[in-house]
Amino acid sequence: MFDWEDMRVFAALAREGSLAGTARALGVNHATVARRVASLEQALGVALVTRLARATPLTREGEAIAALAADMEAQAQGILRKARDATATLSGQITIATSPVLANEMLIPGLAPFQAAHPALAIDLRVNPQMLALEHGEADMAVRLRRPERGDLVTRRLGQMRFGLYAAPQVAAQSPADWRFIAFDAALDHVPQQRWLHEVLGGRPISLHTSDLYGQRIAAEAGMGVACLPLILGERSAGLVLVAPGLAPPPRDIWLVIHADLRRSPAVRAAADHVAGLFTH
Repeated sequence: MFDWEDMRVFAALAREGSLAGTARALGVNHATVARRVASLEQALGVALVTRLARATPLTREGEAIAALAADMEAQAQGILRKARDATATLSGQITIATSPVLANEMLIPGLAPFQAAHPALAIDLRVNPQMLALEHGEADMAVRLRRPERGDLVTRRLGQMRFGLYAAPQVAAQSPADWRFIAFDAALDHVPQQRWLHEVLGGRPISLHTSDLYGQRIAAEAGMGVACLPLILGERSAGLVLVAPGLAPPPRDIWLVIHADLRRSPAVRAAADHVAGLFTH
């Protein structure tokens, strides 16, 4: 009989695709991941991965077992959610996943009254530009700029994030033809406001690429160029002014996402209602 922990680590390896990614996702070291996978291979009597210098692709048997492992993991998470739903009170811990801007500008200030009203309920705020997998138990709920298209998830539209072009006053005073721009790096070219920005550049140069919106705001404040920022960031900067107010990318919807198994949990429901209320003001 195999050790379930070995199977859990192998399932993570199948998702992440590398020892390094799996180690980061699980908070362990490379050696632990390799040892767990080797232990599972020995217990099952089959090779699950092909060990290369920079990658660990799955064997044909590994791919088949990885699919079963993912189902097992989903079932295990479902059992935990059902048990939590049956016993949950406004105590314990709620894990919320979101992006840096939504966390720092909306959730952290707005969650203080909720936590004060429910001191036995701890909040674990997972701030990550990438979306965590609620179906794998990585979070209880998420506040996202994209509505998930699959998974046993319940979604609720909270509002919209609006954007504008911001610059330091000395840059704003220049002719628009002379503007330089601040943008995401190429890895984020799929982001809607980045695609829009490329459409309006008109051959004008990008002076700085950074994946961090706070970094873009700081660069704009320093006079490095014009940045496309959420209004919630640009309006709160004393060193920036809105330029070309009639020119802005389409707003993006903000979504509250909860796993369906947790929607009746008193603690999760109370936290979700409070978070939704933050976006109505």
